[in-house]
Amino acid sequence: KSLQYAILHAKKKAPKSQVVLMTPQGNRFSQKKAFELASESKGLIFVCGRYEGIDERIYTTLVDEEISIGDYVMTGGELASMVIIDSIARLIPGVLGSCESFQSDSFTDDRLEYAQYTRPEEFEGLKVPGVLLSGDHEKIRLWRKRSSLQRTFLKRPDLLQKGKLTAEEKKILKLWGQELESLVRE
Repeated sequence: KSLQYAILHAKKKAPKSQVVLMTPQGNRFSQKKAFELASESKGLIFVCGRYEGIDERIYTTLVDEEISIGDYVMTGGELASMVIIDSIARLIPGVLGSCESFQSDSFTDDRLEYAQYTRPEEFEGLKVPGVLLSGDHEKIRLWRKRSSLQRTFLKRPDLLQKGKLTAEEKKILKLWGQELESLVRE
């Protein structure tokens, strides 16, 4: 009963809020889902079970959606809800410096983020790619696109199969394939 009262009390404070149950049985959380939840301004109430979960009757009568952050079990849903809250919060205007801050993040368009470089220009004998120091914004954009595609292909090829490749992405991958072929022939 106490969980029921807590949910109903929260709903009184925010009547249009969606009640989300954190459970390994829920739909898998993704960046796409983060965007959906961030764009719904009605609010969220997170319900976190402990050890054995919650009474079946609670989630059949009061829960709007069940979400999982992965195929594993934790002692409670609190950490999972914190992961989701952080993921959603960074998409709300004003939380990050600018909207562009998250638009090139991994998974935003089913691609991993491009390789990142900071100062110094050389670290342990490894240098920042020259194109990134060139000041040529178009070349930098293309380098980032290529880096993103390469990382996705090598680390998470399943993401490339989810979405359609743009004409530009196909061109970049073909060129990369030709470069790889020439290395193999040598």
